[in-house]
Amino acid sequence: MPRTRALRPLLIAVWLGAVSLAAPADDALAALMKGQPDVAVRLLRGSRDAPGLSLLSRAYVGQSLFISSGDERHKLYAAAESAARAALAADTRSAEAHVELANALGLQLQGAGAVQAARTGLEIRTLFQQAVELDPAQARAWMGLGTWHAQALGLGALVKLATGANEATMRACHQRAITLVPNEVFFRLSYADSLLLLAKNDAPRAATLRREARGLLESALALTPQTFWQQYDQTLVRERLRALP
Repeated sequence: MPRTRALRPLLIAVWLGAVSLAAPADDALAALMKGQPDVAVRLLRGSRDAPGLSLLSRAYVGQSLFISSGDERHKLYAAAESAARAALAADTRSAEAHVELANALGLQLQGAGAVQAARTGLEIRTLFQQAVELDPAQARAWMGLGTWHAQALGLGALVKLATGANEATMRACHQRAITLVPNEVFFRLSYADSLLLLAKNDAPRAATLRREARGLLESALALTPQTFWQQYDQTLVRERLRALP
């Protein structure tokens, strides 16, 4: 599934998940899982329903992984946001639309000022919270919430106090996502990334947190990939393991 190679600035979430779609959206999902987001976008551009528009948002982000130009990537992120907002307008109770909008907003936070980042960050948290309220089995939203808490904790004590971010909630959200979809590589990778982010800001516990992250990464590597993106994720897992002290 598409995502950046570095620790993500507030979430690019996993593609794999139970999605009920009708043709041509089912063909688009199949193309996306094969690592063909261009095909998915072409099939979905005329979508008017929430499932199709949500998937279109994901496909735009997928395209960004094959683009080297930062400006072009940001255009795709903006297109992803537009599609996700249209999906939410089509069905305000679509958990998937909430997740895609949160992801698209998070991708556009790179380089944002502190005020904008704080305001958008709170909107992202709200979107993920609404998603799990609408669908408690929405694993991607649980993962997003876990990553949000880790990112907020990484911004320091003032942000932690202002937002109510905490490590216990971060862990619980990540663990919920893994429990819901135990064979998803990205959920374990994301949990490990959150722990590694905490380790950067907690010297006394850094070694312990890194050991825990290593265990998650090794368990992610032991999974059998079923899609292009899971294979891609395992490449990132290997990179993380090589970088660990």
